[in-house]
Amino acid sequence: MTSPLVSLVRLLAAGAAALLLLGCSGMQIAYNTADFFIERYAEDYLGLDSAQMERWAPTLKSALAEHRQAELPYLAAFFDSAQNDARKGFTRADVRCLLDQLEVIYRRHFMLAAGTAAPLLADLDRSQIDALEARFREEAREDADDAARPEAQRVAKRVERYADNMRWWLGELDARQRGIVRDVVADLPESATWYSYRDRKRRELIALLRRGASPERIENFLTHWLVDYSDMPAALERGQIQLRSAMTDLIVRLDATFSDAQRRRLIDRLTSLRRDFLRLQRDPQMAPVAC
Repeated sequence: MTSPLVSLVRLLAAGAAALLLLGCSGMQIAYNTADFFIERYAEDYLGLDSAQMERWAPTLKSALAEHRQAELPYLAAFFDSAQNDARKGFTRADVRCLLDQLEVIYRRHFMLAAGTAAPLLADLDRSQIDALEARFREEAREDADDAARPEAQRVAKRVERYADNMRWWLGELDARQRGIVRDVVADLPESATWYSYRDRKRRELIALLRRGASPERIENFLTHWLVDYSDMPAALERGQIQLRSAMTDLIVRLDATFSDAQRRRLIDRLTSLRRDFLRLQRDPQMAPVAC
């Protein structure tokens, strides 16, 4: 369920979150240059002209300033919790708490990102909307091709994607650990229903843009879709519950197999990210954790 929803909005959220997977060595640089990279992505993805970029730049600058003040404490608190859990060993209660924190972070970031993207989307002209619709159609075809692959290929692709992500945090996985990843990932919900839902919401967004909707109306649409899940199909709601359970199982099972070097690497990664998210704040603090 981690595929992009609206590519621009997801980039805004990822950029505002400082491109976490760059790691501690590049994270502060990435965060402090996020406005540049977001502007370049938006310019390329939407085919913006210089006047549109100039009109949107103050909105982006304001959003990133708000992120620095309001959102960094939540990221610092998350990595503080995670590094403490990694030191003692993850329990199911620990992982549930971390996932609760991630849900809060996700919703807060996407609320900010929706408000930031809305005026830019409202400013698109007809040719830019046509180009965005064509890009959405191409991505929908790619989704359909992925859904049509044999199940064994889809599972192997998911396993490799999860293993690649874990290598950054842990280093190389051994055969037993890859087996755990394979067991858990093989039972994850299929993507076809998710692809269909995403395609429908993209079509609705294009229709909204063609009607000349206001920034407020577009922000409301994005918030209902990406933050509130107001019309998410029941099958996808069940899939999210299943995914959360699978991630809990994966982390707890892997924790029991960590070598000393893997645990040390994980703790170092998490601790460095906590430190960097504190340093990025003018008045360093961590948000309260409810669990």
